Amino acid sequence: MTSHQPEIRHIANRAELEAVYDILGDVFPDGRDFFQKRLDHDSAYDLTTTWIAMQQGDIASTVQVFPFASRIGDAAVKIGGIGSVATVPAYRGQGHCRQILHNLSAWMEQQEYDLSLLFAVINPFYEKAGWHTVPETMYEMRRADITSETSREYGIIPFDPSNTEDISGIYEQFNAGNAGTVIRPQVHWHDRLNWPKWQASSCLLAVRNGVVVAYGHISETAADGAAFLDELCYAKGEDQAAIPLFHALTKQRPEAERIWVNLPGDHALIESLSSWGAAKKTLPYMMWKIIRFQPLLAKLAPVFRRRLQSSGVFADVSFEIEWECDGKKAYFHYLNGEAAVEPNPRKGAEYLHIGLTQKQFISLLLHGYGGTDVETRGYPVLEVLFPKQNFVFYLMDRF
Repeated sequence: MTSHQPEIRHIANRAELEAVYDILGDVFPDGRDFFQKRLDHDSAYDLTTTWIAMQQGDIASTVQVFPFASRIGDAAVKIGGIGSVATVPAYRGQGHCRQILHNLSAWMEQQEYDLSLLFAVINPFYEKAGWHTVPETMYEMRRADITSETSREYGIIPFDPSNTEDISGIYEQFNAGNAGTVIRPQVHWHDRLNWPKWQASSCLLAVRNGVVVAYGHISETAADGAAFLDELCYAKGEDQAAIPLFHALTKQRPEAERIWVNLPGDHALIESLSSWGAAKKTLPYMMWKIIRFQPLLAKLAPVFRRRLQSSGVFADVSFEIEWECDGKKAYFHYLNGEAAVEPNPRKGAEYLHIGLTQKQFISLLLHGYGGTDVETRGYPVLEVLFPKQNFVFYLMDRF
């Protein structure tokens, strides 16, 4: 640890942002332009989301927060994505990044974020800062094993900016029930046309009777010979467009040896992936942290109410739960068909105590009952409050 305490804060002006771009360009192989295009073409960008550690007049380390909202049921949850984490070589090993993450967690709580998400390869480092690995599922297959099929019903055309509203509408309709998907405002769609990830990918559309009914993205081929199907969404009733669109996308990457596929569990492609010999993989890169426990549950109270009211067993039953998660508590009340989550217990209430770790709670939240290692015996209400979810976080939204 350095003998001089660093100053931890967000950047104050454009000059400091330019200095951050320089650091990111030096530390990462993507180059400076990759990071600058992402932020300079983000209409919602705010200087307060770029954090630095100042050491004796130098920027020693930097971390970027990418704010977004995700779906849990029909609620919008505010999430702070953590990315662009970099430390100047001369200052490494001195704890600057760890201190930024500590201060950022407090700042996110003040700014009413509910959760934080990052993608890591050095998980133990972030675990010490309070993030927890919650695995996600993807499919991997050899490109040579994909059986070619053609379709006379659907035409495949390249994306044009004039199609932006078409695909944004398809995205919203397709993902309305998919947990974890990012809520993308219309301005966000127009911003992302200038982002490096979009520009490096290939986007194709499926058209039927002159109407765009599906779209998909495939990444550029990485150095290890893998390409990623970043997302593939289709309009209601147009699930048959998925296979010809997938074939057309893979043909955009003839040099790829392997294709990784990132999809929600009920996607129309899943059955075909299995027939092509795709391997279902559990990946440990996704890490989550609860920023505000009780306010998050309070935000989800209407979701819980609807789930309970539609259940046969608990619809007309009144009960109370004391939730405990890593020392944080929240008090859930379901009385006379109404649900509420409060920070303090009610006098005279008899609470069922349910204690969970952060990993267990987030697994329930995102994947639902049965998709988590949480011990659920004795708590049948969990199956109603947290039904199995079709979770996906699209690769195009990663930071």
